[in-house]
Amino acid sequence: MKARHYVMILFLSLLMAVPCTAAEKQVKLLSLTWEPYAGPDMPQKGLTAAIVRMAFEKAGYDVTIEFHNWDKALEMAKNGEADGLFPTYHTKEREEYLIYSDPFGESYLGLCRERPVHAFSPGGIEYDKKKKLRRDLIQYKTDPRIDQTQALRELSRYKFGVGRGYANTPEFDAADFLTKVVVENDEQNILQLLQGEVQLIVIDKYVAKNIVAKKFPWRSGDIDFMEPPLSVRKLYLTLSKKADRAEQKLEDFNKGLKVLQEEGRINRLMRIYGF
Repeated sequence: MKARHYVMILFLSLLMAVPCTAAEKQVKLLSLTWEPYAGPDMPQKGLTAAIVRMAFEKAGYDVTIEFHNWDKALEMAKNGEADGLFPTYHTKEREEYLIYSDPFGESYLGLCRERPVHAFSPGGIEYDKKKKLRRDLIQYKTDPRIDQTQALRELSRYKFGVGRGYANTPEFDAADFLTKVVVENDEQNILQLLQGEVQLIVIDKYVAKNIVAKKFPWRSGDIDFMEPPLSVRKLYLTLSKKADRAEQKLEDFNKGLKVLQEEGRINRLMRIYGF
């Protein structure tokens, strides 16, 4: 009887241990609709979602991804309501409540202007009567790579569209001399540019290209990304410091990411998504 009793206890212990082990291999992540990097309606939920899932799967994790607006996703991650979120820019402030993975992509962040089809559009084109041609008024006088604050100051007569809760560049975010019109997401930002409510928007180059192609294809020739970009920002997975076993999960993710890079799978994914 004693032997049978011990066998039963061991069997029950094993049954109880299985769910715990399985739970440790579950990761709940948050993202935003930021195509082609991430989006619920995209193949594999976008480029960065595909990379994140594949890297975790290398370490045996099952990944769940929820999509919210960025402000809400950031607050949820900060409070530990999910393991983390992606794709994330690095900021010193976020280090207080998030830990960062190795980078796995880049974002070309800059200014978009309207390139209108007629002379009196609000996008910054005027008609030069003497030369009988349209003249582009919105352009950099100072290279933002040399002095971004001065470059922005010289554009201060224009209105700028920005996404709520987005981290842009330190210089832009600190530029209190600019008129900034805040909207919930990048699609609204593109829309207010096309409607002439703002003359410039801060946005990722490929996000702008994707939104115009999908949502406003008849205006595809009217949006111009100003070169050079304000910044080329690294993209990261970030895990909440309040998440269970966050350090271990991040270590496992980085190992999986390294394998993907060595196999060349990230470069192949980038070509698929048009980068």
